[in-house]
Amino acid sequence: MAGMTLALGLAMPATAALAEEDARIGSNTTLVTVVASDTNLRFKVPTVIPFVAASDGTLTGPSPEATKIENLSAFGLKVTNVKVNSENGWSHSSDVNSAENSIDWKLGPKGAMVRAAGAAGESGTAITDPLWNMTYYSNDTTTDDIQLETAGSVGRVTQDISSPVHIGTVTFTIAPGAHAAVQADAPADGSLS
Repeated sequence: MAGMTLALGLAMPATAALAEEDARIGSNTTLVTVVASDTNLRFKVPTVIPFVAASDGTLTGPSPEATKIENLSAFGLKVTNVKVNSENGWSHSSDVNSAENSIDWKLGPKGAMVRAAGAAGESGTAITDPLWNMTYYSNDTTTDDIQLETAGSVGRVTQDISSPVHIGTVTFTIAPGAHAAVQADAPADGSLS
């Protein structure tokens, strides 16, 4: 019976990889790893981005401090995609005179804003800029966030916008990790530009 138990124990698959045997020394090492699960990330996104249209069509959005993505996870997060969907007959276009109820707007961290017209495609806009990174959240520090700048214009409006009108939605895709910083090449003459 003991022999059968031993044989069954040897036939069962191991749940962890075993370190290689090294008979020359009295110790050995084991690699230890950690990976973030993307099934339960914790973060906040704005519930609404309210634009106000001036008579010339210029859009003014909320302050970046009031419109932000907040990391609530114990590890760094990055935005990997921004997708915009049009609603209620509005057209997200870089040319506000191309059709009735056209709107051209953008949002994102200063220096890496995304234009809604480009993100309105089927796959959205892939994000690789490190300005879309957030460091970890800790109880003894403030939440890390991405403050979203906003700007835009609107034209050929036929709808009544005397009260807020739902023009679309934004979907932010978030993943663990960080985008790598890209270093600019130095000029060939060695000067700073």
